[in-house]
Amino acid sequence: MKWLKFGHRSKMRQQTLQMVSLLSRWCQVREDLLFAFEKSLSAGLQNPMRQAVADLLTRVRGGMPIDQALNLMQNSIDHEHFQDLITAIRFNFRHRGDLPALLELLEVQLHKIEEEYTNRRLSNNRDRNLTLAILLLVPLFFLLRFYSNPTASQMFVGNPFGIALLFVSLFTYLTAIGCLLLIQNRITG
Repeated sequence: MKWLKFGHRSKMRQQTLQMVSLLSRWCQVREDLLFAFEKSLSAGLQNPMRQAVADLLTRVRGGMPIDQALNLMQNSIDHEHFQDLITAIRFNFRHRGDLPALLELLEVQLHKIEEEYTNRRLSNNRDRNLTLAILLLVPLFFLLRFYSNPTASQMFVGNPFGIALLFVSLFTYLTAIGCLLLIQNRITG
């Protein structure tokens, strides 16, 4: 279930970035927020973003004030980037700001955030692969040392204290694997 949440958050980030890009392009053509939202619908937005935009347009066409419609749109999708986008649009709309400049800056900001997510994912993959390689090499080196040196193997097998150390080592090794899985689960979830 956590994989689905992680995938959903990534999908919402991508859809928010796509919507900001579309709104920015259409507001440069004509500085009209509703026009930009209408044109973004025909540009291939996917659900749930498409549905939120369609609901916004329906509410505004039905006579609802745009500030209230934007508030309902903001409440329809629970994602921090989307929430920030709609808050900025509402503030800009309320105070008659420069909408194309705002959307262009938001687009740049979201591209930088997406780039950092990509960098973090690559760094996490590199670190995870290095840790996994180390954890896979530990038993290999242990077995190589154990079978190549009869004195060391006799110290572990022929002595009760050595057997206890083997069990402690095995427990520590399994704990390290468990910690790796736990950390990986926290990163992805």
